[in-house]
Formats: sequence, C-alpha cells, structure tokens
Amino acid sequence: MADRSIIPQHLNPELSPELAQEVAFFLKWGYLVVEEAISQEQVQALREALDEAFNRKGEQFTHQLLEEDDCFTFLLDNPPVLTRMKAILGNCVQLHSATARVTQPGEPDQNWHRDGPWPMAPENTPYGSIPGQINCGYFLDELTMENGPIAILPGSQRVPFRPPEGYPHFPDEKFVLATPGQAVMFDGWIYHRGVANNSDQRRRVCLMCYQNAWMKSREPFNGPRVTKLLENGTPEQQLLLGGIPRW
Repeated sequence: MADRSIIPQHLNPELSPELAQEVAFFLKWGYLVVEEAISQEQVQALREALDEAFNRKGEQFTHQLLEEDDCFTFLLDNPPVLTRMKAILGNCVQLHSATARVTQPGEPDQNWHRDGPWPMAPENTPYGSIPGQINCGYFLDELTMENGPIAILPGSQRVPFRPPEGYPHFPDEKFVLATPGQAVMFDGWIYHRGVANNSDQRRRVCLMCYQNAWMKSREPFNGPRVTKLLENGTPEQQLLLGGIPRW
C-alpha cells in the first residue's frame, strides 16, 4: 500500500520573478542552461564513478545509473535542477530514467531525434500546454566543436512532424557548448543530437530524465540501491522513484 502522504499538497510551486522568466524561456525555446548545477568536487566524483562503471562494463551507455554507485544518488533530487523541473512540470514529478553516455573519440554524428513520440491528440491538437518529459544532461567534460557539443533546434518541440533523417544543418540550430558544473535541460521532444567526437578524448555525460508522476517510467527502479531509497529516502525521493504506483 503506497504512502500517500508523500504526494505534494500543492500541484504547482510559487515562482520567483527570476524563475518565472526561466520557465517562460524553456517553454518557448525548449531548453535551459542551469549555471552552477553541481560543484567542481561533484564533477570530479562523477567522472571517477562513471569511468569505473565504463571500465568495468565496457559499454557506451549505462542504464539504471543510480544502481552503479552511491555517488550518483544526489543527482536524483539535485536542488538547482529539481527546482526548475518542478517549476515547469509541477510538484508531482517522477524520474523517467537515469543514464550516462561515454562518447569515444571517432564517434560519428548522431541523427536528429526526439526522445519519444510527439504528443498529438486525435484531432491534431498541436503540442500540449506543458512538456511531458524533460531531460537534463550533466556534461562532465567541456564541450567544444572538436569533441562534439549537443546540437538543438530551439522551438522545434512544437513542430508537428518528425525530425529529418540524418543530420542536415538548420539555419537556426544551436550548438550548446556546456562546461562541467552546468546542466542542460531540454524538452524531450525538441530536435537534438550529439555532434561527432573528432578529438582524442572521451565525452562523458550523466542524463537524468523527469516527467509528470502519473506517467510510466522507463526504468523498473527495483535494484538494491533504489529499493533502499524507496524504503528509507525522503518523501521527495520516494515520489521521484515511483512511490505512488497508481494515481
């Protein structure tokens, strides 16, 4: 039986003028760069933990990231990011997935894509009033045009057709040259892609994806570390990990 006391008492938080401006920017353009999202000490700890996971498993993608090391746990409810997630999605937020990617030197350009099907009602009502899913990338290496930034097409989250095949250039595309310590939030339906890594260094990122709490998550959240958080974590952590299975 779920503990319904973990459900927030108010659907939406009160926003400061500054936060309201950031929300308006995100809703219009589909992305937001969060300054000082994590400290340099946290950046270094994440690098070491992700390198250990990569060296142990040898896989480009790490799924169920929270199960890899306790070092990743703080990303679940990291205040600078979670505050903005709740400002956009409301207080009833749930984690969709926690992953990481290590892009090796020589990796080619990714294709333009969205992170899920574009939400359209049967009567072709375009894009809902709020996003359904927001991803957040904590880039652990400085992004340059050589090692491959994240490319986005601002405003494309509202376009009612699929991204083109491949990776053609758009006049309005933006290359986000994030630095360690920043976080890049982006609407799951914005056109985006990783640019080729033409450097001699890895490009590392932790990706925490959030959604409305009544939507289904991609991960089962049933590993030992997450189960411990579900049993003993804060009410917010329990809500984020699906502590309310039915709404």
